[in-house]
Amino acid sequence: MKHWKKTRLPLAGLTLLAVLPAAISAQEMPHQQSAFYIGGGVGYSRIGSEDFPTNDEDFNDNRVSWKALAGFRFNPILSLEGQYIDFGKAEGSLAEVKAHGWTAGLVADLPLPYLQPYAKAGALFWNADFDSSVGVGGFHRSEDGTSFTWGGGVRFNLAQNLDLRVEYERFTFEDTHVDNASAALQFSFY
Repeated sequence: MKHWKKTRLPLAGLTLLAVLPAAISAQEMPHQQSAFYIGGGVGYSRIGSEDFPTNDEDFNDNRVSWKALAGFRFNPILSLEGQYIDFGKAEGSLAEVKAHGWTAGLVADLPLPYLQPYAKAGALFWNADFDSSVGVGGFHRSEDGTSFTWGGGVRFNLAQNLDLRVEYERFTFEDTHVDNASAALQFSFY
């Protein structure tokens, strides 16, 4: 009889571990249903492989970026998503650079009950404005382009329709790249 009492707790724990996944999968998880979603957030950007300011501290940058996003989740794994991203500006005593862009891409989730790791890839349609005070009256130049972008992150379920996204993305602008780490809130319409 003593032996039975000693094995009840471990046996109950193993039973719970065996039944828990079935209970979770039977539970309706609205964050994995088809839905439109919108969101927005802020991030920290790093340009190229070096962090600003430079060693002579002549060029300072605003590392804060912000984004707005919208998408449609087709099933628990695949979503189509678009974003608008303002990368902030970098400026020195003689020049200033501002960049922003739109993305369109696919998001692939790993559907788990309370958090979803995901990967994303798509296209960045970007625009960069360069202003300089060098020369008479200075000059302005604007460039745009399309490039590949990728990233990944984790989505945490805060409420039935509300998720917190923490993600890393890499964007390319011709000869340089921008790494962006961000946090955003996402609201889903089921």
